[in-house]
Amino acid sequence: MTEFDARPPTVAVAPAAVAAVVALVPALGSGIGLALGAAGAGLLVFGAQQGTRRFVSLGAATLAVGVVFGAATGLDPAYTLVGGVGTVVAYDAGEHAVSLGVDVGRDARVGQSVLVHVFSTAALSALVAAVTLVVYTFGPRSLPVTALVTLLLGGTLLAYVLRT
Repeated sequence: MTEFDARPPTVAVAPAAVAAVVALVPALGSGIGLALGAAGAGLLVFGAQQGTRRFVSLGAATLAVGVVFGAATGLDPAYTLVGGVGTVVAYDAGEHAVSLGVDVGRDARVGQSVLVHVFSTAALSALVAAVTLVVYTFGPRSLPVTALVTLLLGGTLLAYVLRT
């Protein structure tokens, strides 16, 4: 019998990597945003592969800052939301990968668990992003603060739902 390997299974890390690349879409409009986003994506994937939550969190935060810099170039809000959804899914998939590594080890068959978890997170994040975009698009135009409040409420709702 081999010794228990607490690193995450490779199949659990792959969705985090794909989502991190998707999150780079809005960062393409900014050199600084792309550099920060790429560094964050790399940190997140490295942390997920090694089973280090600190790197997953730091990578997700850096990736989010890259998305914000990309969005600051005047990018369409839909692309910005794609980056936000990608960042949330990448972070959650990375954290789930680390948890799977600790709980069942590197050699476990976790494909179904990963698929259900990532699909659920992506679906919920996309729903929140869609509602946010609809309110932003069809909401009152005279109040620019409305966009910020809507995004904050959407983000708060998403954080609440992911915590439970």
